[in-house]
Amino acid sequence: MRSRSFILITVLCSSLYYNCLSEKTCSDEDKSCSSQALLTSILSVPNGIYIYSTINTYQGNLAAYGSGPEIGGQNICKGEKLFSSLVNQFCPDVWAFISSESVPLFTFTNAFSVPSNLPIYGPTGILISDTWEDFVLGEISPKQPLSSSGLGDGDFWTFSTIGGGLAGDNCNAGSDNTSEFFGAVGSPSTKNNDWINPGGESFSSCDSRYRVLCVCFTPVINSESQ
Repeated sequence: MRSRSFILITVLCSSLYYNCLSEKTCSDEDKSCSSQALLTSILSVPNGIYIYSTINTYQGNLAAYGSGPEIGGQNICKGEKLFSSLVNQFCPDVWAFISSESVPLFTFTNAFSVPSNLPIYGPTGILISDTWEDFVLGEISPKQPLSSSGLGDGDFWTFSTIGGGLAGDNCNAGSDNTSEFFGAVGSPSTKNNDWINPGGESFSSCDSRYRVLCVCFTPVINSESQ
């Protein structure tokens, strides 16, 4: 019981650090920065898939952090999980929200056992989409811009097409950090269904630095009874 309380306090403090000691101005109505709302969220975390953002930015060679872009992205997300604004620190599986040659975003339900029937929440429990398909496939717009869900204002690497496939601009399969190659980026500021790659033409040179979004969830094989 003491260890659980310690973890909850640690999560609360890290969430406050990320959200309230940043440059943004906060109010009591801002769930991502209200200590009371954060504590309530921690103690009553809804079942679902959670998206959180890295604090640090990265160049396009995400594969440099592991044995390929999937593991590299996973290592990045695992390393930043505790110090993110994520209230559900107990979700056991974490992957970077990027498309790769072997695992495009639209295949996450099969490749990583991401539940297909659970809602998608921002890091503090704000609803973004009703299902993973709604979130990724680009057929239904998110319920609100990602920036309104506690996911910050800066763009992020996706290497993805609007429908969750692998974009032609993918920083040479996530292995390049030069100006020679380009990578697709997503925008948190739009509610349009093309947020994952606005207009299908949103890309930047791989020597640029962007955040990485992370997916945190209980794999479907462990959540069938929920």
